[in-house]
Amino acid sequence: MVATQLVLLIAYLTGSYGILIIAAVRAGDLGAVVHPFLDRLGDPKDSIPGIGPESLWNPLIWFVGACRLIALLIFPIGFAMLSFGAATLVQAWRRGDRRMSTWLAVLTGIWLALTILATTTHGMHLTGWLAD
Repeated sequence: MVATQLVLLIAYLTGSYGILIIAAVRAGDLGAVVHPFLDRLGDPKDSIPGIGPESLWNPLIWFVGACRLIALLIFPIGFAMLSFGAATLVQAWRRGDRRMSTWLAVLTGIWLALTILATTTHGMHLTGWLAD
């Protein structure tokens, strides 16, 4: 469960804030990262890193696209990670596995924070901007 939470966390951060930071750097407007209205950064598709040929055969295009999809689905994925993380945390705590319990508690807390952040004005505009 820790690996799943960690992989999805990295994918979410890459597909949302990674693209947002690249767009802010390209626009020369780093203040836009914390500003709730992101329309001034233009189209998010212009900020996807263009490493290699831009074709369907480029695996980086698929990776960034999958990360962006995970970022768009923050609510169902966030709730799933919270549910599975809490259930697995209880089992690990009952087994006495302190290391696993610590990892699960930290990752579940991060998912809780990201899910709450997604409900704010900034999070809603970020999701809408990414869907553009």
